[in-house]
Amino acid sequence: MRISKTLLAIGMACVLVFGAFAQSRVTLTVIASEGPAQVILDGKLLGVGNPKFTAQVRPGTYDLIVRKSGLPEFRQRITVGGGGLTVNAQLGGTATIPAPTPTQPPATQSYSITVTANVTGADVFINGIQAGRTPFTGQVSRGSYTVVVKAPGYSDYTQGISVTGAAVVNATLTPMLVPLNLGNLFPGAEIFLNGARIGVAGGTQFITQVAPGTYTLTVRAGGFMDFSMQITVGAGGYSLAPTLQPMMANYVFQIPAGMTNPDVHGNPWSQIRLYIDGAAQKDFRGQIQPGRHTIRMVTGAFQIEFIQDFESGKSYTIEPFAGMTVK
Repeated sequence: MRISKTLLAIGMACVLVFGAFAQSRVTLTVIASEGPAQVILDGKLLGVGNPKFTAQVRPGTYDLIVRKSGLPEFRQRITVGGGGLTVNAQLGGTATIPAPTPTQPPATQSYSITVTANVTGADVFINGIQAGRTPFTGQVSRGSYTVVVKAPGYSDYTQGISVTGAAVVNATLTPMLVPLNLGNLFPGAEIFLNGARIGVAGGTQFITQVAPGTYTLTVRAGGFMDFSMQITVGAGGYSLAPTLQPMMANYVFQIPAGMTNPDVHGNPWSQIRLYIDGAAQKDFRGQIQPGRHTIRMVTGAFQIEFIQDFESGKSYTIEPFAGMTVK
């Protein structure tokens, strides 16, 4: 009975040892004939070899690809044993895979590199090799690298880093500026984008540089109604010729109390007809285009006619008067 228990304990210990061994990781070393080169295992980018790359993997069989721009890529199906594996990747040539060594070679330390940007999906290049898109995380060995982040409509972001541990690159991409052309505006007109003044029109075409995007454009000039509209500025810029409309002048006609006939009952205006530039008016108050106009008031056998210059944005009160001349 005691022997059975002892054998059972030994068996369980062996199972635990073999289970732990199955879960252990070993060292995979890839030495590219030319660096930097991407190291891809089973379709997943592990990192960049410059020219040497080391990673910890589980024993097993994998599809290995080593890739460098401008050279035929290295492809090989490899089997990583319990003692690890070293692969000499001859780019553009035949692969040389030595047999697994009985003892694990000294590991070259790999470090994580994380690249983020204010633009999601921006392309990430490490030493000229496209490594992925933001947000990006990969593995690289100790050394110096140049990280470039690119996105359409933005200036490239470039940063040199020296990797001695986990590295983080936070890229801030600046939008490229494009021309906004508003043509020949009224001199002195103020131009606003999203409420912020960006300039004043002179005697020539108004052209400024803005980032692509959607804006509320407002053009404001004294004596004119504000011009406002939403515009979308693309990568090639935007052109528009806003037309400013003059502000209307306001007028109202009044009859002085001393001129009304107390014997006339009802509305005294019903006895008067008003003409502006020969056109009959239905009301004695309203708006009129700036400029010179002919005003004529008719009542019974009498009429008053005069010429008045109206300025944009001003209000006018017009009162008839009566008098007699003795000769």
